[in-house]
Amino acid sequence: MKRIYFTGLLLIVFMSFSRGLYAQQEIIKLLPDSDVLGNWTIQDSAETYHDEDLYLYINGGADVYLEYGFEKVVTCRYKNPAANRIHLEIYQMKDIDAAYGIFTLNSTFKGQPMDLGGLSYRYDHYMDVWKGNCFIRCTLTRKEEGAQDTLKMITQSIVDKIEIEGKIPLIKHILDIEGAELRDIKYMRGQIALNNVYNFGHGSIAAFDEAISAKTGDQWYFVFKYDDDRNRREWFASAKGKMHSHRKFTDFVAIEDGFTVKDKYGKTFSFKPYRQFFMVAIGLDWNEAQSVFEQMQTNMDRLYP
Repeated sequence: MKRIYFTGLLLIVFMSFSRGLYAQQEIIKLLPDSDVLGNWTIQDSAETYHDEDLYLYINGGADVYLEYGFEKVVTCRYKNPAANRIHLEIYQMKDIDAAYGIFTLNSTFKGQPMDLGGLSYRYDHYMDVWKGNCFIRCTLTRKEEGAQDTLKMITQSIVDKIEIEGKIPLIKHILDIEGAELRDIKYMRGQIALNNVYNFGHGSIAAFDEAISAKTGDQWYFVFKYDDDRNRREWFASAKGKMHSHRKFTDFVAIEDGFTVKDKYGKTFSFKPYRQFFMVAIGLDWNEAQSVFEQMQTNMDRLYP
């Protein structure tokens, strides 16, 4: 009996090891082939980190990746004869939305858009790319002639190997507001990500399933989505109470289907619930925010019938 149990235990350990090895080999296969690198060579061997091992790689920043749904990352460094360096990171997330979220959280969207597949932006020294369930960052030590072309070739070769196509989360289209040129779009899956975007105060807004935010002009919009209407009612009531008493905000005004507060700069925050969502418009008073909220509600009814 003990022998059978021991054999079964060995089998479980072997299967777990095999799954980990397979996952590692799978993501390593996304690294660029030698014919793409030209005169760039690997400085150190590629390293792979899985699940909570990410803490060994990112000091102090792993929590938000795990909140979104992190699976593994492969990182590799390259050098050329001129002693320039390229640092490549490929993050594989648990699903497409998680990868999109990490991409939005890391990217400023102020770079030059690149047509690589998915979403991609080129900055002075690095490129950010989202495709499928992967977020890719490729960074140069310094600018030099031809190095940007190398970055593009490397990222393109990785994108071409990713078979999963990405689709922007449905909640983002709630912010498809007529005449609004959105910027700084952020997709969030929890409190850590939200606090990286805007801190409404400890615990003021919590327990949402997903959220989206974007700026347009001097205004800033947030949409928080809950499992159902009941959860939303509970947490909206909690947010209302905490925002009322929080020292960060003043001039609380309760309205029949929402409330407003002001921050220390005198900017108005308008909050309104609808179905399993609640919306926030920053920089608009209650009356001004109504046309924006109405468009959001129309989008909610269309996207979540």
